Amino acid sequence: MHPLDHLPPPRRLYTQLATWSLGLLVLTSINTANGQFAGGEGAGQEYLSLDSQSQQVTDEEGYLVKNMPLAGQATFDQNRTEIVEHEVQEGETLSMIAYRYGLSTNTILYANSGLSGDYLKIGQKLQVPPKDGIYITIPSGATLVSLMDKYKGNLDKTKEFNGVTDDTELKKDEKLFIVDGRPEQVYVASNSKNYNTGSGFNTTGGYSASGGGAGAIYTPPNSMGWIRPTSGAITQGYHSGHYAYDIADRSKPDIVTVCNGTVDKTGTGWAGGYGNNVWVDCGNGYRTHYAHMSEFYVQVGDTVSQGQVIGVMGNTGRVYGATGIHLHFEVNYNGSLISPSFMGVW
Repeated sequence: MHPLDHLPPPRRLYTQLATWSLGLLVLTSINTANGQFAGGEGAGQEYLSLDSQSQQVTDEEGYLVKNMPLAGQATFDQNRTEIVEHEVQEGETLSMIAYRYGLSTNTILYANSGLSGDYLKIGQKLQVPPKDGIYITIPSGATLVSLMDKYKGNLDKTKEFNGVTDDTELKKDEKLFIVDGRPEQVYVASNSKNYNTGSGFNTTGGYSASGGGAGAIYTPPNSMGWIRPTSGAITQGYHSGHYAYDIADRSKPDIVTVCNGTVDKTGTGWAGGYGNNVWVDCGNGYRTHYAHMSEFYVQVGDTVSQGQVIGVMGNTGRVYGATGIHLHFEVNYNGSLISPSFMGVW
């Protein structure tokens, strides 16, 4: 006999409906989405959206300013071997994009010369490498071991990614991806003598003024090999329309080169608004530009040493009045102006 047979028909129907409703409620409360995702549906996809609760922060010109980390979980294709192009969307930040593709922010910076970690613009196109590391052009006579040493990459991962072995002959001017690599460090400090006075670094850690300057404060090179070009306060940073640092000091301190290199360009007078200015080729794709100097002491073709005095801070060119005494300092990497903040010396 069925357990409900002793009940009147209306009550029996009511009891059955209540039991079915309770069972349906239990079944619909079970979330199978996580089990399905973990099992493999969607695994290996190249692009999956990121559920982020981060707040959008923009400036008045539409640039996206770096904000705080994301919520949610990002997934990406571990087996991708090609660069993909990412178009910056509203609300995205560099750290968010790097997180989405499973990369460090430095990897995206390496792949996009001129990119600032503080500003992205909606619609901007970014090159996104497949893994953490850097693409390089193979120089003549290079070996895998020498390239790993130069770019601090992972030898085994680089061989696997590029499909090469220790016996593979590397061809000049071909591209190679150095897994976990980074740009070659620029030159470190040299105690060569001062260009104009013949004097080296003094015992207080400064420089002898070579043309009326107040002297520059010496800062030892950091781990990347850079030093500051002068002393003073940063009165304007790197932003849209001003791709440089302005460093001001009314005492007119000396200007020094931040790297070893060669003077490849100078200008005097108005010079497009730069006034008295000097370009120094640091090698490795880097050029540094020193503008608005009251005077300078080098000429095109000169070889200069890091820390060498090349001029004196001033207000020549497009600068207004004595209060405008400052150094306009630019860093150019492979033809694009990048933020001097990457040097890590301020």
